[in-house]
Amino acid sequence: MTLSSLVPGVVGTLRYEARMAIRQRALWYAVVPLALLALAASWHPPAEIADPVRHVGGATLVTGLLCTFGIGVVLADRVARGLGPGMGDLIAAAPCPAWTRLPAVLAASLGVALAVPLLVVLVCAVPAAVADGGARPLAAAAAAFATVLVPGAAALAALACLLGLVLPMALARIATAGIWLWSTIASPQLLPMPTPTGTLLSPVGGYPAAAWFGERSVWADRGLPGLLSPAPGTGTALANLAVLAAFTALFLTLAGLIAARRR
Repeated sequence: MTLSSLVPGVVGTLRYEARMAIRQRALWYAVVPLALLALAASWHPPAEIADPVRHVGGATLVTGLLCTFGIGVVLADRVARGLGPGMGDLIAAAPCPAWTRLPAVLAASLGVALAVPLLVVLVCAVPAAVADGGARPLAAAAAAFATVLVPGAAALAALACLLGLVLPMALARIATAGIWLWSTIASPQLLPMPTPTGTLLSPVGGYPAAAWFGERSVWADRGLPGLLSPAPGTGTALANLAVLAAFTALFLTLAGLIAARRR
């Protein structure tokens, strides 16, 4: 298959999956209330914003923490839904090959779901731009969204799709929610068990937020010593992003292998 024949199939899959995600009412029922809650928690008038870029970074963190929770839970059935009776032959006949279809499914569904959190981040950046007297916070909002919120959302969505293939759907959604909370806010200082919170393995986006947008390091290393909890900086932020990208690729690969065996 040549690149010229591959691109139309991938584009068609992206368009189809995006339309399917838009029509999924449960997605909006889950994400919109959480987005409104994030907006209420993060928005401040210009007079109360001392550091516009830090304000944007903090708003992105809060928005990601809340909205990603709902996105992951809702998207748990996105891959499993394509394994119904007769779907295997339909997918096999599609111009998009199997090894590109699953990433396209996740990318399209996640792209639609992240539209609302993006709007929240941009709305929170407007008073920051007023306080700054320029467009710098708006550019920071786009960068923060891409580096703080999106990587964790992609990793959780990929994990949710994998869990939806190996667990009953209700249990997969519960597990997705529990894993997100365990890996983002469950501090090992409070729980008698290890957690990824405060380490490079956490998907909350604390390391990029602290390294590049001036957010407090408590969102990154939580003040915990250890090899996996280094001080935030450019290197550790990039390491955190690399870990999340590896997790996303691993979860998608496993989901693809399981889905292929069930068709």
